Amino acid sequence: MHTNRPDPEELEQILNSLNGISRAEMPPFFYTRLQAQLDKKNEGAGYFWSLLTKPAVSLGTLSLLLILNIAVIRSYLHTTPSAPVQETTGLQTFADEYGLGTSTVYNEKEN
Repeated sequence: MHTNRPDPEELEQILNSLNGISRAEMPPFFYTRLQAQLDKKNEGAGYFWSLLTKPAVSLGTLSLLLILNIAVIRSYLHTTPSAPVQETTGLQTFADEYGLGTSTVYNEKEN
């Protein structure tokens, strides 16, 4: 079995390349600027919901919906039917659509 082991000199060179690494540093006031940007983005979405929670807006919306519901119910109750509707059963409708009347081949008498 053949294994590919790196040359000890090459391994030492790789390990020595890590000697110059230092800890990453953040720019000054990074967290403050990040927090300001997040607050700015959330401010637009929160304004809409805060507007809906105001009593004047919520009562106005509720009264508008109530008026619309009353108007729809009144218009529904005061409509008159234009023509009498002939009621048919589902079976009769099916028979009419496919031409299955009372006279079929089986009902005809042969002469």
